[in-house]
Amino acid sequence: MKHLQQRIAECGKTIADDELIMHILYHLLSEYDNLNDQYLKDLDDEKAIDLEDLRADLRCKYNRLIDLGHIKNADDNNDDKIIKEEKARRQVLTNSSRENVASVEKLVKKVQIVGL
Repeated sequence: MKHLQQRIAECGKTIADDELIMHILYHLLSEYDNLNDQYLKDLDDEKAIDLEDLRADLRCKYNRLIDLGHIKNADDNNDDKIIKEEKARRQVLTNSSRENVASVEKLVKKVQIVGL
């Protein structure tokens, strides 16, 4: 989350912790409603919210949701993407190899016809 603030700062803008917290809370998936309600109540009660505490709670909830199978691990999606890319690369290499073999076979036939 601090990284996000830094990226925003690099664009010449600043965002206060409270603004970032509000943005995060208003854009959470419904799976985070109980955590969201807790933090919004704290804000309504004018309690200070530490950005790192929010990050830790979100990470904990995320891990529980993965363990329960309610959401898919983002790393799994990345692994799937890498696997698909590797399969596509292999297919291209296989197709390229087949094309090379076909080209060589054509060349051999031409050589045989010409009698070289």
